[in-house]
Amino acid sequence: MTRVETDALIAPKVQTRKKLVPPDGGWGWMVLLGTGMSNIFNQSMLSLFSLLYGDALEAMGHNTQGAALVLSTMLFVTNFGGPIAGAVVKLTSTRFVAFIGACSCTLGIFFSGFSTNIWHLVFTYGILLGLGLGFIQNASFVAINSYFHLRKSRAVGLANAGTGVGQTVMPHLVHYLLVNFGFRGACLMLSALSLHGIAGVLLIHPVEWHMKEIEEEVVVDENLQLLENKHKDIVINKISHTNGDATYKRGRRSTEPSITNNKEKPQFTKKSHSFKDLIAEKQMKAVENGASGMNNNVEEPLMKKTLLKKLYDLFDVSLLSSPRFINILIGTALSVTSIQNFSMLFPLFLQKVANMDKQKTAMCMSAIAGADIAGRLILPIFQDKYRIKARWMLIMTSVWLIIVRQILAYQTDLSVLMLMSCLYGFGRSMIIVARNIAISENCRPEQVPAAVGLGMLTMGIIVPPAGYFLGWIRDYTDSYIICITAQNLLLIVLLATWIPDMILLHIKEKRENKKDIQLEMS
Repeated sequence: MTRVETDALIAPKVQTRKKLVPPDGGWGWMVLLGTGMSNIFNQSMLSLFSLLYGDALEAMGHNTQGAALVLSTMLFVTNFGGPIAGAVVKLTSTRFVAFIGACSCTLGIFFSGFSTNIWHLVFTYGILLGLGLGFIQNASFVAINSYFHLRKSRAVGLANAGTGVGQTVMPHLVHYLLVNFGFRGACLMLSALSLHGIAGVLLIHPVEWHMKEIEEEVVVDENLQLLENKHKDIVINKISHTNGDATYKRGRRSTEPSITNNKEKPQFTKKSHSFKDLIAEKQMKAVENGASGMNNNVEEPLMKKTLLKKLYDLFDVSLLSSPRFINILIGTALSVTSIQNFSMLFPLFLQKVANMDKQKTAMCMSAIAGADIAGRLILPIFQDKYRIKARWMLIMTSVWLIIVRQILAYQTDLSVLMLMSCLYGFGRSMIIVARNIAISENCRPEQVPAAVGLGMLTMGIIVPPAGYFLGWIRDYTDSYIICITAQNLLLIVLLATWIPDMILLHIKEKRENKKDIQLEMS
């Protein structure tokens, strides 16, 4: 036997099969445009609270404590609305959830203009706007995640760039509206602009409408194929045996056919016939999809789920059984807590430690915003090109932020602070882009809505007490440097818990790849 003939006998059988995959572009770019529009006019409202509602709160007789009450309510509702949004996405669609969220934001901004006391603001800005933002955050990420695979990080960065644009442009617009139209007129104008967010989220089509068909070559295991064909024959024979002239040895149930004689044709009721057709169809699909452990007992009734089991599956609570997943949730929450508290502290640091006026403070804040937008556009391209996991990007970003902020804490010169502000904003952008991607990389696609919701819930649990603790450190020590160091300690905790896990995961993947190579060679 020649070598060519031997290779032909040894060579595995390969088949070309068609497969539907996400478009990684196409209509996905329109989805990004829609979510970007929504982020510009809705997500940016988070940073506009003091500017838009500050004078109104003073007129109501409330100052810092009143603002804290409204903001805390909004953040609580936003984060705790995440799991609800994830469950509704599974029951309906991302488009429906994003639409409800955009409508809730518009109504919240509109009715806040008619507020006469703080409880009106708690309901309009805190609950309506907070719920809308939570729904939009969850649904928009799930939609982008379903449309993009290879360019996922780049897509999320582009969508989040809309938030950065809104945070840069909207404060100037709000100032103009307040001067020319007053508080109520500004709220009405902003609610009208928020309607663009509703138009934007309507661009979120179901990904099934835009899936592209590709051909891939798969190695066929002939033994497995023969086994599947054998199972098919067994199912077909059993179905024909059940629907033919067989008699039942077991006690007959009310849904089973009434058979009195082997020669007589069984009489099925409409209900029983559809029930057995359903079972047969499920078994045939299971065999065609290569499912193992098939139940050949056609007569077995479907098990009814209890209410708790339905809720357990709806919210995908099983995700919390994974220590790695819990570690990811806590790590992302700590990173968000760290950057949020620094954003609140930085203007005070510039004015009280660096002795800057409001104009110079605004210049440093604008430098952070501009670098943040650039980072959201540039860093995801780098991540996609080199196929870097989101958790590694967060680890590298955390190291970057620790170094930059610790140096910044000792600076007072304007030019140095401008440079450090740009470096900080550039690194901060990756925390915002990669946090949900890190969560989605460690679960199945159908679990992404619930996983993102659980991530938001974790932030809602961790961010308020951690933020209060960091504020207490600042008041107790009367030192901004110590407070910034404490913020960096949160990122150090992230590094201490993530790096060992990522190293173990890398070693495990390397061993599995080595085993696969050895199996192919044997």
